Amino acid sequence: MKSKNSSLFVGIAVVVMITVGVTYFSGSFWGRWGTFRGLDEARETLKNLPMTIKADSGDWVAEEEGELDSASVTMLRIQDSYIFRTYKNAATQSFVRVTIMVGPTGIIAVHTPEVCFGGKNYEKEAARTSVPINVPLLSGAKDIVDIFWRVNFVGRSLDTSNRISFYYAVSTGEEWNAVKDPRTTFSKFRYVYKIQVEAYTGTGEEGDGAKKFLTECLPTIHEYLRPYER
Repeated sequence: MKSKNSSLFVGIAVVVMITVGVTYFSGSFWGRWGTFRGLDEARETLKNLPMTIKADSGDWVAEEEGELDSASVTMLRIQDSYIFRTYKNAATQSFVRVTIMVGPTGIIAVHTPEVCFGGKNYEKEAARTSVPINVPLLSGAKDIVDIFWRVNFVGRSLDTSNRISFYYAVSTGEEWNAVKDPRTTFSKFRYVYKIQVEAYTGTGEEGDGAKKFLTECLPTIHEYLRPYER
């Protein structure tokens, strides 16, 4: 009887330890246990991204500093941890909407435009594609390649002028990455950055204002990311 009781107690202890471990990992991954080391510094650095970004084609000037809807902010757990701006090119007059956030990996890494955009007025035009962008770092370090997902939504009227192009990617504070399974790829990181750039665009590469913004502004954006702290 004593042997059976001992085995039962051992079994219960193992189950408890597994449950605690899974709960802790899940809570850390989804951001339920409060602020992570380095996150406060990361959010403050991000919010200092300049309102004017110098570029060869003309300066990109933030004409508007907006706020995301409260439901999205609560769901993503990004209170005081994001910027949401409309940048306009002073020379070409093209504009883009830029959202950059930093927060719990489990929520931010898996959230995509496909999840929250669309509805009765728009539909996804085609499957998303990955787009590499070469980035010369302002620090003088070796150039890097950022990789973004691109997905287009088109108005249900099929008016090609009513097309919205989204570029988005996730980063740990270094390169931006487009990955198929961000939940697994970034599972060892407790917080990550997410960027989304959207623009109304026509057909063809020449109408891709979002890519133009990224190509010209990523060197500056990288200066305001802090590499993940373990």
